[in-house]
Amino acid sequence: MGGGKVMLGIDIGGTKVSVGRVDRNGHLLGDTLTRSSKASDRAEVVDVICAAVGKALAQGGAEAGGIGLGCAGTIEHAEGIVVTSPNLPLRQVPLVDLLQKRLDLPVTIENDANAAAIAEHRVGAAVGMLTLGTGIGGALILDGKVYRGAHGGAGELGHTVVEADGEMCKCGRRGCWEQYASGTGLARVAFRTVGLFERGAFSGEAVGALARDNFAAATTALNEVGFWLGLGIANIVNIFDPEMVVVGGGLGELGELLLAPAREVIKGALSPGRDQVKVVSAALGADAGLIGAGLLAWEELG
Repeated sequence: MGGGKVMLGIDIGGTKVSVGRVDRNGHLLGDTLTRSSKASDRAEVVDVICAAVGKALAQGGAEAGGIGLGCAGTIEHAEGIVVTSPNLPLRQVPLVDLLQKRLDLPVTIENDANAAAIAEHRVGAAVGMLTLGTGIGGALILDGKVYRGAHGGAGELGHTVVEADGEMCKCGRRGCWEQYASGTGLARVAFRTVGLFERGAFSGEAVGALARDNFAAATTALNEVGFWLGLGIANIVNIFDPEMVVVGGGLGELGELLLAPAREVIKGALSPGRDQVKVVSAALGADAGLIGAGLLAWEELG
């Protein structure tokens, strides 16, 4: 790809679509654009993405050479298909083909957590990645490459069961980790906590703000979600023995408010030696997914 071009990185989550222009070095150029992704069917999801891309292209500047998508769910990377996405109305959707026809640009796709891991590995600090948003995504970087598994579903850690017969998940099962340690889980805790309900604190940002102001109910809510986060991370460490676990996504931006209680659980759940695993916030914050999608576009389309 010649000079003067950029790639568009797109992060498609359960509640929003974010778009940014990304250069070869993983730098965001201009503003990140965000739109609601709450859609009832796949056509509406495609419309939302196309509208966000159109607005990003209208920013001007360098010409777009392609699009990288990071989408929540199980992805068939080579075929460009979203196999399933519990928090989006996408089942066996050839999303790459649909967008290429609408936008007349080359498109590649990856699981959103994998995309975030690519960004953190290339320009951040990750060897293993968790993204906490509406749900939980996970990714593994092995020998510098994303591990996708036999069917493209590696890293769907949010759907490991942490409590038998627990909360109902959108995937159709009960007790999935993402029902306890994601934005969904925090919203549930906030809703049942009267003090938070009165203050309308249902988002991670709102609960975090109250916790920083030493509001006891907010701290209690974050400690509860942190407990479940730590429990799940301990399971990951027991299976993979990673050097580091990087926590990103919208909820991950709460940083130590969430990670400190999680680390306490991890220490108690692991044998000596393994409890030294580093658990840190994503260096790139909530933009990691779209930066990684943009870098993927450079690597595969550039």
